[in-house]
Amino acid sequence: MVKKLRELLKLTKMARKESVSMQRKLALYWFSMAATVFGALMLIFSLTGVFSNTDRELRLSLNIQLQNTATDISNQIERLSGQGIFLSEQASRELMEVLPAYGSRISSLNDRPEALLELQRSLYPALNTTLHTSDCSGAFIVLNATTNTLAGTAEHSRSGLYVRYTSLTPKKSSNQQVIYFRGISDIAREEDLELHNRWNLEFDISRIPGYDEMMQTPVRRLADAYAWTGRLHLLDTWEDVILLCVPVLDGNGNVAGLCGMELSSLYFGFCYAAVESQFGPIVSVLAPLEDGQLLLDQGMTGRTEGTYLDVSNVLSIQEGEYYNTYSEGTNQYIGLHKTIPFASGDGREWAAAILLPKESYASYASGKQVVWIACSLAFLLAMLVSAATLSRSFARPIAQSLAAIQSNIAIDATPSGISEIDALIAFIKSRKQSQAIAAGSLPPDIAELFDAFAARMALLTETEHEIFKLYVDGHEIGEIPELAFISINTVRKHNRNIYEKLCVTSRDELMLYIELFRRCNRLDELL
Repeated sequence: MVKKLRELLKLTKMARKESVSMQRKLALYWFSMAATVFGALMLIFSLTGVFSNTDRELRLSLNIQLQNTATDISNQIERLSGQGIFLSEQASRELMEVLPAYGSRISSLNDRPEALLELQRSLYPALNTTLHTSDCSGAFIVLNATTNTLAGTAEHSRSGLYVRYTSLTPKKSSNQQVIYFRGISDIAREEDLELHNRWNLEFDISRIPGYDEMMQTPVRRLADAYAWTGRLHLLDTWEDVILLCVPVLDGNGNVAGLCGMELSSLYFGFCYAAVESQFGPIVSVLAPLEDGQLLLDQGMTGRTEGTYLDVSNVLSIQEGEYYNTYSEGTNQYIGLHKTIPFASGDGREWAAAILLPKESYASYASGKQVVWIACSLAFLLAMLVSAATLSRSFARPIAQSLAAIQSNIAIDATPSGISEIDALIAFIKSRKQSQAIAAGSLPPDIAELFDAFAARMALLTETEHEIFKLYVDGHEIGEIPELAFISINTVRKHNRNIYEKLCVTSRDELMLYIELFRRCNRLDELL
């Protein structure tokens, strides 16, 4: 009913001034409503983080992957460190069995190849067992003695054993082939081992970082004395490795050599293959962390399939709200990192990290944004089409009825479907609208509506009638308490009674009746 009254008021105003078409006004109204609803939804989505949901989704996925990777690497490093200490203890026992026959210190074995061969024979079983029971790619023992002190390389040449796996595969089997990389060749023949194509009799200790320091540093506890190197290149091979170095003690507690295990870049890659996620391939990394940089060139990197990650580079780190950005030149990666326990020989922190090419994530995010934009535009378009359809369907019967009047077609032949409008159009057909309204001669349905409202005025109490008069005078509800000398709560109570008695639902509807009575020169009936 309120809507019909509002339309009636609009029609009365049309008699006084030129106006735009009803369909155009309704279309503009519905379009505005559609735009408002659309804007409100976009604001709600923005405030609730719907549009940043992709970043949060990535953060959650990266956190889970980082936790798994860091745990796996930490556990592997811890296991290898413990096994390296155990190997050192075994080597010390064998050394104490063999060494007394030649002297009290390991230097007593210099220039004694037979003695070094005997010692290596006694050490090989423990070394071989360590290799086969450890999660590594190689194992070694270095003795601080050489077979020939007169050789030109004697200063950096030391005897020992080094065995490695060859032809590594993603799944290391129990029958994986072992190759003899360093040591006296007699043992290789005795154990039926193939010599590496770059086999050497002895180690070049100049290529083992911190070797001299470890030889000269007293050891109280092996658990406090071992260290991991950064990435090294194995001489005469194409492989890079990191080495666990544990001191080997003689019977007097002096450092007689080193032992440990190897993690090759190939083996590390097999252990930590790239993870295919919805965002793209995620690469696992173990590397030193220094001055806001991740030093890939000194660490280990998992398999990099599907990425362009260069393991010889250094990545600058820029921390972000949801993830970090790692940059090397023109290439950028996103991911996370965390420091892990790692006994680095140079004292630097090491971190486990996961990296994702930024382009891969950008492609995924843009795809989701396209979906969001497409859905939003489709929603807006649907609302606009609905608005146009509703405005046209509402205004069309009225326009048709008015057109019928202008062309002198019988009004009954083209009804609008709205009873009040049909009555008003019939009235306009017989008289000019301005004269009709001025005279107060209204169609029966409208007149009945006005008469019923005026009759209900008698139901108001004296106080309610006074408040009604204040509304007629144009006062707002906030002004009533001061004018009527009553509280705002009392005003609200009277308002409810007024609305109920006059059969209106709001102040707007009440004021609409007042305005219509005023325009029809019947306002005195209400006072």
